[in-house]
Amino acid sequence: MTISRAETLSGYFSKAKGDLEPIVTNLNGDNSWMISFPIPSAKRQRKAYYHVVSDAWLQGIATQISSWLVTLGLPETAAVTNGSEVDQLVQEIEDAARKANIVDGQGPATLDAIFSNFHYIDHLSEATLRTFACDIPVIASPEAAKIARGWSYFDTIITTKDLDPAAKGWKALHPGASLPEWLNVFRLQGHHELNFATAMVWSSGPDLEKHQALLYSPHGIRAEQPTLQTFAHKLDPPLNVAAIMHALHDSFGMGARYTTGVAGGLALERETKSKYWIQSHDAQLVYGGWFMRLFVRDIPRTLESGIEELLGKKGKEYTEEDARKPNLVTVGNGSCFVLE
Repeated sequence: MTISRAETLSGYFSKAKGDLEPIVTNLNGDNSWMISFPIPSAKRQRKAYYHVVSDAWLQGIATQISSWLVTLGLPETAAVTNGSEVDQLVQEIEDAARKANIVDGQGPATLDAIFSNFHYIDHLSEATLRTFACDIPVIASPEAAKIARGWSYFDTIITTKDLDPAAKGWKALHPGASLPEWLNVFRLQGHHELNFATAMVWSSGPDLEKHQALLYSPHGIRAEQPTLQTFAHKLDPPLNVAAIMHALHDSFGMGARYTTGVAGGLALERETKSKYWIQSHDAQLVYGGWFMRLFVRDIPRTLESGIEELLGKKGKEYTEEDARKPNLVTVGNGSCFVLE
């Protein structure tokens, strides 16, 4: 039986105490999310969460250059299709928190920010983003920010910073006043522009001394990548990775691998010691245009097949850690999950 958003929220808030945990809501059955970051209890007033939309593509066919060349379509209609419907999701969460006496009074139940982590057409949808209020701040990668500024629509567009492999800390990467001090976002570059990761960091505790991260890597990033090694092992203060957001499928085009697939996800989950692996960007998109039809090939994979493949490569030398099954979470179109 599918658990509704209302049941998930009421079940969580009925037992929540002190600092809350993030809530992720799948908006389109693929890679568009609303991520609700908990406002630290010391700073919480009439609102329980700071709500962010990440890589919103909620309507229309995504076209690159021309429809005869590249088009992408969602396999099912997105659960929400515009900014107003996203605000309704925000309202649901805030109402549930208020009903459980998490907050007193009623604050603005609207989206707080937009994260645009990547500039390809299925991540940065102008048609979708124009349905959001123009005064919502957009925090975007350098490439996505350049494109979004060309629309002359949003009042505030801030560019994210990249983690230097030689960096000792992460707090200096904060994008500025458009985000509260306890919430940070920055990019980890990979070996190819597709293979990046975005770190979303929130702090909690009386002195904001507890730091957790959500690592979003829709196409995967190599575990041995210097930026990932720095992120996972060398930063001060250290980050506890609550979840990675990563696909399972393998994707190839013109002889090159586009995603790191289930094998890369397993390596990333083990390297970061994340509590959850949230399946993301795994929908079987509808490809159109001659390039996509001729050159792009996606191969669905399962977690079990990835572990079996890993153990086969290790042979008799595999360890208990190699055989361990990650805590994979699939959040359906329109459903939500609490990172408890």
